[in-house]
Amino acid sequence: MKAAIGKEHGVVFGLLHSSTFIFLLSSFILHPSSFSLAGLPQPLIVYYGQAKDWFGWPYTDNATVILLRGTNECARQPIKGSLSPGVNFALQVPFDDGRDTNRYVRNAVRAGDAVSVVVDDCDGRKTVMENGTVPAVTTPGDMILVNVTAATDADGDRLPDEWEQVLIDWGLHPNYTNIWDINAGDDYDGDGQSNGDEYRAGTFAFLDYDYFFVEHMERTGNGRLGLDFLSVLGKAYNLQYSTNLYAGIWTDCEYSLSDTGALQTAPTEGDGAWFSFFVPIVNTFRAFRLTVR
Repeated sequence: MKAAIGKEHGVVFGLLHSSTFIFLLSSFILHPSSFSLAGLPQPLIVYYGQAKDWFGWPYTDNATVILLRGTNECARQPIKGSLSPGVNFALQVPFDDGRDTNRYVRNAVRAGDAVSVVVDDCDGRKTVMENGTVPAVTTPGDMILVNVTAATDADGDRLPDEWEQVLIDWGLHPNYTNIWDINAGDDYDGDGQSNGDEYRAGTFAFLDYDYFFVEHMERTGNGRLGLDFLSVLGKAYNLQYSTNLYAGIWTDCEYSLSDTGALQTAPTEGDGAWFSFFVPIVNTFRAFRLTVR
């Protein structure tokens, strides 16, 4: 008899616990306000490009690119050389589907979010002069190209204020007293290249002997045309040709980095030293141009 009662009590005890569990689970489902929902993760988006200092030279180290949503940091990447010619950062950013007010992680972004980029370098945190044109977040999985310059551009001429101030301080033209006197289309040092072109090439716009051009050209023993120029560390160089200058149509040209090397059309990154491109010679008219970015 005692054994039977003990068994019965054991069954009742088990049922009570089962019922309690079911009741609590029902309450959890019926009252969602008692816990916090969140959005769901989507494929990452990537902001990538090249970050440059105020002189227009790409960072190669000692700098970190950071993506912000308001004051909230979404992603960062220390720069350690280049990822590919013309690209030294790629920010992988978590993307939230926006189904709830809470994001699945604090640094996630959503479609339509406005974002900005800053650069931390050896001189501290710097805003970038392209902040007004950093694209807003779009759709999951997107690859968004954005090149940034750690500088300011108060006069809106796409030349960093700090770069323009160097020209003023150089004193070649005493009548230039503020950054509004420096224009991208002008030629400060009179070397035949505009201020804007010199800034983009990374040359010194206050020295008339420093500008971007092919300094030597000759036919090689292998029947190619050798083009020699002085490169800037981190800048991306490419070669194009045209068969009709009047039409203004330019096409990427095959070249190699040695007289017998394999041909390519992809950009090549400068190392700050002398560079040579070798171009196959063909029996048709071609005009060539060397580009830098």
